[in-house]
Amino acid sequence: MIFTSVVLAALAANSVAAIPQICTRQSGGQFVPKPGYFPATGDDTIAGGIFCISLSDLGTYLARVGNNPGATGSESPRSGQATSGSGPYPAQAFTDPKLGKHTIFAPKTPPPANVTMPILAWGNGGCATDPTSHKNLLIEIASHGYVIAADGIAGGKTGASQSMVSDMKASLDWATSGGAAKYGSVNTSAIATMGHSCGGLEAMSSAYHDERVKRIIMFNIGIFQDEKRYLLQEIKVPVAWFIGGPKDMGYPNVEKDYKLLNAGLPAYKASLDTGHGGTFAATNGGKQGKAAVAYLQWQFRNDQASKAILLDPKAPGSLVSDKWTVEYKNWEGY
Repeated sequence: MIFTSVVLAALAANSVAAIPQICTRQSGGQFVPKPGYFPATGDDTIAGGIFCISLSDLGTYLARVGNNPGATGSESPRSGQATSGSGPYPAQAFTDPKLGKHTIFAPKTPPPANVTMPILAWGNGGCATDPTSHKNLLIEIASHGYVIAADGIAGGKTGASQSMVSDMKASLDWATSGGAAKYGSVNTSAIATMGHSCGGLEAMSSAYHDERVKRIIMFNIGIFQDEKRYLLQEIKVPVAWFIGGPKDMGYPNVEKDYKLLNAGLPAYKASLDTGHGGTFAATNGGKQGKAAVAYLQWQFRNDQASKAILLDPKAPGSLVSDKWTVEYKNWEGY
């Protein structure tokens, strides 16, 4: 997640000085938003890319709006058990020498050749270089026949304190150049970028002006700064947000972003009362794991039962029956 337990305790007392580094300012020029100015790529000198926020700006933002990033909700879970996922293809974490600063989550044994696997690039909360906090979620998704390249390795020993857009781009380059083929029949035309908190903003920054990316999935995060929202004009693929209710610091920003996407662009927004931390630590990623799998199965495999879980409150196992609040638009024909 974006915050450690020590920092969460400090934030509970509203100590802005204790805010961790969601996006670290580095040497060189930082992207400066200006209506009408669209940089060629989503890269920036801060982690999370052009859609993200610097540490100093984050402190100012939180002090102004009064968000408590450490808040929890009625659906916040305790840590669950590690499994191989609930899908038909038991999954695990791998390392790959051709993508040495990442962890691969994929089925332990390649699925049958007629099962083509989409490619997902994942960014961690805080743009951390260790995906361990999200392992339960990522293994759950992979067990349904997906190959995921996540920023970082266990222990975070990549030589960097945070991941950058270039790290997620490296995942896409690796997959599209054949690196993912060892895990089974992969579909490099079915690619999504996704992530939690800073990692979600990294996912949007990585998808910006990259035609390889067909979907963006963001957990518990939206754009912080109003002056950057004009960049949403350049997002041309469907976006899904899975957020943690009004206590989630990403919640008010997602409400704005959802309304400002290009007219006609499909969007999906589901909210569960978890606060910013989500359900990642629960067995199989908890309710966010279930929601993510359903969305991916609908989008990349046209699974109608999964579509019903997301769109029909009366469908068996619907997100609404799981206490999600759901809103969506422009999905006619999808």
